Amino acid sequence: MVLETDVSKGLSTSEARLRLEKYGPNEIIERKKVSAFKLLFSQFEDPIVLIFIVSAAMSAFLGETLDFFVISVITLFIVLLGFFQEYKAEEALEKLKELIVPTSKVLRNKKLVELPIEAVVPGDIVVLEPGDMIPADCKIINGNNFAVDESMLTGESLSVEKKNMDDVYRGTIVVRGTAKVEVVSTGSKTKFGKIADLLGGDNKSKIQEKSEELAKVITKIVIWASVAIGVIGFIKGASLTSIISVAIATAIAGIPEALPLTTTIILALGVYKMVKKKAIVRRLSAVEELGTVTVICTDKTGTLTKNEMTVEKIFVDGHLIDVGGKGYNDDGKITQGDREVSSDGLEKLLVSAILCNNADLIEKEKDFDVVGDPTEVALLVAARKYGLNEDIVRNEFPRVAEEPFASEKKYMITTHRNGRKFRVLKGAPEVLLKKCTSVLINGRHEKLSRKWTKRFKDQITVMATSGLRVIAIAASNKKEWALVGLFGMQDPPRHGVDKAVEIAHKAGIKVYMITGDNPITAKSIGNKIGIVGDVVVGNDLKTMNDSELLKVLETARILARIDPEDKLRIVKILREHDEVVAMTGDGVNDAPALKESDVGISMGLRGTEVAKGASDIVLVDDNFVTIVKAIEMGRGIYDNIRKFTAFLLSWNVGVTAMILASVGLFGMTNVILLPLQILLLNVVLEDLPAIALGMDPVSKDVMSRPPRNPRENFITKKLWFLIMGLGAYMAVISTGIFYINAHNIEFARTTAFLVFSAFVIFNALNFRSLEKSTILTALRRNLMLVLAVLTSLIITVIAMYTPAGATVFKFLPVSIETWIVSLVLAFTIIPAGELLKRSIYVR
Repeated sequence: MVLETDVSKGLSTSEARLRLEKYGPNEIIERKKVSAFKLLFSQFEDPIVLIFIVSAAMSAFLGETLDFFVISVITLFIVLLGFFQEYKAEEALEKLKELIVPTSKVLRNKKLVELPIEAVVPGDIVVLEPGDMIPADCKIINGNNFAVDESMLTGESLSVEKKNMDDVYRGTIVVRGTAKVEVVSTGSKTKFGKIADLLGGDNKSKIQEKSEELAKVITKIVIWASVAIGVIGFIKGASLTSIISVAIATAIAGIPEALPLTTTIILALGVYKMVKKKAIVRRLSAVEELGTVTVICTDKTGTLTKNEMTVEKIFVDGHLIDVGGKGYNDDGKITQGDREVSSDGLEKLLVSAILCNNADLIEKEKDFDVVGDPTEVALLVAARKYGLNEDIVRNEFPRVAEEPFASEKKYMITTHRNGRKFRVLKGAPEVLLKKCTSVLINGRHEKLSRKWTKRFKDQITVMATSGLRVIAIAASNKKEWALVGLFGMQDPPRHGVDKAVEIAHKAGIKVYMITGDNPITAKSIGNKIGIVGDVVVGNDLKTMNDSELLKVLETARILARIDPEDKLRIVKILREHDEVVAMTGDGVNDAPALKESDVGISMGLRGTEVAKGASDIVLVDDNFVTIVKAIEMGRGIYDNIRKFTAFLLSWNVGVTAMILASVGLFGMTNVILLPLQILLLNVVLEDLPAIALGMDPVSKDVMSRPPRNPRENFITKKLWFLIMGLGAYMAVISTGIFYINAHNIEFARTTAFLVFSAFVIFNALNFRSLEKSTILTALRRNLMLVLAVLTSLIITVIAMYTPAGATVFKFLPVSIETWIVSLVLAFTIIPAGELLKRSIYVR
């Protein structure tokens, strides 16, 4: 069904509203999500939960009704906690996906506007460019050298050439050319049937897999240890009740049930925090890899600079003239000296700039809303300052053909008719100088002699040295091109980029500026923001072999006039020589380099859907500063996960060693802690500080350290030494307290529990940093840790001093003197940690 909308006007706002009501939003009904019930039921598939269920069953078998009831309640608590946290984490990640909303350029009320694809309706006229995702099933009205990647639909990797009146389908990607298309079908009525999985990625990060694998290995060890204890008890003639009780206690004590869940929680919270810093993580593994990045390869325009182009200089008719004003408004005049300039040559240049241009201005009260490339927008704004209106000019000289801009060619050509056909060429000045045979001076064609070539090159150098981006315009009535003039545009560095570059360098990260711009302009911008080094031009790069290029990259930091294919080669060479590369990109041809890099970063504002689909992180604001912040947060998240993992493991080592020691010293009938007491420590008192450690603020020196070696073990040998040492210390002291008070077994267990629970609280302070002194880090602000400590103390008091707590956990109330002694003993874990850290990390 073709709805025959006026191609030059598009739909009116009122008509589009009516069609939206009639046909509904352009949305695909997503596959049914896993129900909350299934998510809840899946918690019971966790081996750790199954062990707790077996423990409850064993208690019931032994007639320990109270133990059975309490273990069952705590198991249910673990299941519900896991369910709610997974549900919230999944919900948070779904919200992140919603932030990456594809948009389309649509003709409405004669103006080009950018709309979310959900707002596209049948009959809309959509303008498509390379990298765009086609928003609906459409019919091509006017295509120029148009080709589409339909692999999402057909599985065929080769692009498909499309002609006028051919069909194109939702979810497919424009790879070449431009087209105006009319929307035929939207939403569930499209052939594609569902949006291509542009937001796909790994379900789990490497660090999640490491945590789960570590938990599984330790769980297996603990289970075998429990079995071994049971066998030893049986050989020694211990009662079945004692054997099972000790086996349950060992299993509960040694299994790090909080490790995988806490890792998931902290990753989800970290990813959500990154969104607030304008970085959307599409692949969780990227969070870990950010901490290992050694090289950032970044675009210049829009990432290092504001991408808010303003024409400041024009060279036409052999004269350099100034353009006043800033931003996207028509305030400002075109002057030479003190007088305003008006000439046929200047008007010809500005008219040509309007015609060879796909941007649009939408008038507001004081300035414009803009649609299109900022370079083209700047040209339209400059024309407005001269008094030219793009709508009037385009109506007078309608376009009949277009050769779209391509990064390989570095130019764009449009053909127009006004009684006769003529063409306009816009692009890189060095390319146009080679194409042109004449220059237009005061309405006359003069040969582009050496003299004129030198004058143009001198002006290009002057503009580029000032940091201006230079665009050339040429025109042709026949086959030969005549150079009309030059535009010099200012695109100032973003605020804070110089500081971000300095931070990256301090963090041991090399920063390469990779741009398609003029090398002189690129160097000027680089000097302003601290990217200083040799400059390499794309043509020279192509003549080098890989070893030569690698040597050049040791000193070069600015690579200009670079093609997307060059980007891919640069990434490959750097990665082959042990660099961990973060690469930015926005175009369809950047996708291979983004995929090849360790961390692909696409632009949320100006990036194509292809680039976003190939990337690991999408920058909401296209800002280099955000990349450095994301690396900082990635390092911090990784540090925190290692911290709480080490904390949890030290607890597991300590309590397991304590139980084994008590069995060896006092036999199975006098185990140091009962299963329910261990369960209280394990599920409540231990988990809260662990989660709080995972939410520690990023260390101030995290960007003063070199990048982490990606081959480094998650838990290093040195860290294992710290874990085992602290665990052994807690076990020895707690067992000693039990031994001293063993004449009253319930009092001995109460004091041992009190000391060990205090150890857990103080030991959390040891893990505020894995290497630095606890004295320097313990008091760093972390409200969650304060709340976790207070909650743990309150729960301990309730368990020990309420009748219900005393009945369930078999505690005796203790005196204030016992509390003081226990806290003082537990506090010694801090100097013990200091000594261990010094022996490990200080040489």
